[in-house]
Amino acid sequence: MISMQDDLTRERGPVAVGVSTNSSDTASPSGASALNAAAAPVRFDATEEESQRIAALAGSTKGWLRLSRLLVRQPKLAVHAARTALRGAGAGLRADHTLSWLIHVDTVRQVIPNGGMGATWGGLETFMGLVAKHVERTAHALELGCGGGRVTRHIRPLVGTLVANDVSDRILDEARVATSDLAPIDFRVTYGLGDDLRNQEFDAVIGHELLMQFDFDELLRFCSNINRSLKPGGLFIASVYTFDDAAEIEQHMGMIRDHGAGARSPFRVHRMPRRTYQDIFEASGFDVVEAQRSRAEEYQAKKTPHTNFVLRRRTA
Repeated sequence: MISMQDDLTRERGPVAVGVSTNSSDTASPSGASALNAAAAPVRFDATEEESQRIAALAGSTKGWLRLSRLLVRQPKLAVHAARTALRGAGAGLRADHTLSWLIHVDTVRQVIPNGGMGATWGGLETFMGLVAKHVERTAHALELGCGGGRVTRHIRPLVGTLVANDVSDRILDEARVATSDLAPIDFRVTYGLGDDLRNQEFDAVIGHELLMQFDFDELLRFCSNINRSLKPGGLFIASVYTFDDAAEIEQHMGMIRDHGAGARSPFRVHRMPRRTYQDIFEASGFDVVEAQRSRAEEYQAKKTPHTNFVLRRRTA
């Protein structure tokens, strides 16, 4: 039988003649014991009980204590830890949906001083055509992430009553001013990933250019909450950016190379294949009623057209 010690010996070459490899060797550290210690096998397998203990420690609230012990033992890591903490703090702030949106708005206004929130959007004709086609004129509807009210102005005449939400009062104040000439709108501050939505309140939920701000796991949770907020058979109409051919994938990869992505991006935008979005919607309790791409001529700036989904809350 070949032992692990034999394997290590073959890798390291023959042991010098006269040097003991017995684990009970009491020679000096510079002698046979040091060689034996270097060649001792390392165990990489953990038992189920050990794995549970490791997971419990990793999930405990003593992370800072463990980090402190590590830095005491390896002080050279202190500079690396400090740099990582600074990068992580900045990324965490940019990854927050409220702050990332406000950063984007500030960026737009540096270029368009009088630009309202949502000034860079496009592709509304196809999207609003689907809203007009599928949503009843008497519907009690919710607009997700209304921004400065650009899309709100198009939605309000098409529904009976409208709730519009967004992540801060500052944003909603702009929307109130931009829609002051329209029928009343119930503006609400929202938080989280739709956790605050009320059960079965709406006939329709409408969200233009919003879902791309969420990654896969967040989107699944958000869509599940939207489903919960709809009455049985209610509609969810949403636009997303997809990539479904090699040219679109290459264009998106170029954006990542040039501008960063995810938490590194000033305004994070996620893109997935259309089939992936459809899988998320279906896993959240929706059936796809219709899906349609916006036309390239609907955009003033050069952008990949949205894919617009009409979804119905599954009743069974």
